[in-house]
Amino acid sequence: MKRIYFCPTCGATLNPNVKIILAASREGARGLLLFSPQPGNYEVIAPDELPLRPGDRLDFRCPVCGKSLDSRANENLAELGFRLSNGTEGRVHFARRYGEHATFYITKEEVRSYGENADAYSNLNFFGAGTVETPQE
Repeated sequence: MKRIYFCPTCGATLNPNVKIILAASREGARGLLLFSPQPGNYEVIAPDELPLRPGDRLDFRCPVCGKSLDSRANENLAELGFRLSNGTEGRVHFARRYGEHATFYITKEEVRSYGENADAYSNLNFFGAGTVETPQE
């Protein structure tokens, strides 16, 4: 099932093609990063001007509206909205540290976790972060 990822603030689609596009920064370095939309695939494509080292904490922003994508659930996570082709909507929270593999898909029905570092967040409460209202124009 195809997932459409979108900015929780402006509703802009962040995977217009085969990759998710996010603006990222670290210690003054900035660039656009490309991510796989497939849960559990942690491949990242980064430009030379934003070299990534394991453990680097990244700040993510929407490349359209520039708003922060910080998670409401935990300061070490970022957050996007998603929509499935069957109409299901929810949020995806993912680790902000490069090399940390922890991703959580939250809908009103369930929380699914991916990645070998997901257990580090086992005490998180995503209650109330399940469904997403698409921004109205």
